[in-house]
Amino acid sequence: MRAAQLTAATWFDGVEAFPPERWATLAAYEPNVLIGPASALQRLVERIDLRTIQLSSVDHAIFVLTEVGDKPLTDVVRVVLWQRFGVPVYELFLDPQGALLASECEAQEGWHVEPGARFFVQKDELWVSSSADTAIRTGLSRFLETDPCACGRPGLRIVDPDLEGAEERRSLLAATA
Repeated sequence: MRAAQLTAATWFDGVEAFPPERWATLAAYEPNVLIGPASALQRLVERIDLRTIQLSSVDHAIFVLTEVGDKPLTDVVRVVLWQRFGVPVYELFLDPQGALLASECEAQEGWHVEPGARFFVQKDELWVSSSADTAIRTGLSRFLETDPCACGRPGLRIVDPDLEGAEERRSLLAATA
C-alpha cells in the first residue's frame, strides 16, 4: 500500500512526500492513501476537477492533518473528499512538531486521545499540555468525553459540542490520558 503526504515533509514512516510542485507525479506513484492538511487536499481536488492532475488510485482512505491552532475539518470538505475519492476520511490532530495527539475512528464521534497526550478544558476551551509542562491553546471549543466510543474503543475522546447527542453526555473535566 502506498501513501502520499501532500506536504514538503512527512511525519509518518513509509509515506512519500508530495509538495505541490510534485503533484503532477502523483498518478505515476499510484497512492492508495492520501495524507495532508485540508487546504492541500482541497487544492488537489480542484486540480483533479480541472483535469490538470489525474488520480484514480486512492482506494483506502484519506487522512486530514489538523495541527493545534488550525480549524478542524468541516463537513463540507469531508463530503467533497468523499465524493471525489469514494473512501473514508479521517482527521488526525497533531502538535506543532507533527506528533499525533488524537485521531478519528470509523465512528467519527470525536478524536481518540493518544496515550501520553494531556488535554484539559478551561472556560470551555480545549488546551493541550506540552512535554515542557506548558499549556498550549487549541482555540477549539471542545469537551472531553470518557464514555466509550460507538466504535467500542474505551478511553478519553475530544468531542465537538455540536456532535449529535453530545450535549446530554457533556462532562467538562481535567484529564490526563
